[in-house]
Amino acid sequence: MTEAATINTQLIDTLTQIILALTEEERHILIHKLLTPNQTSDTTKADRETLKQEIAIGAGQLQTGQYTEYDDNSLPNLLLTIKERGQQRLKQE
Repeated sequence: MTEAATINTQLIDTLTQIILALTEEERHILIHKLLTPNQTSDTTKADRETLKQEIAIGAGQLQTGQYTEYDDNSLPNLLLTIKERGQQRLKQE
């Protein structure tokens, strides 16, 4: 057996131990990533493009005055509204 084969065998043994130590959910995630390795980079690119578009929309809204200014009196209501929306989203998921 060559040295390269020995290293690969050791690597495989180590990976096997790691995989066996994963929870079932982690194994499912690993399997998904192994079956769709390029999807992550495609998703990241799509996310970046979406973010760029949303930033452009926001910049346009700022330029046309389509925004709301908050002060010390109105800010607590905004924070409460954001918290309520977040809780509703969590319930829907």
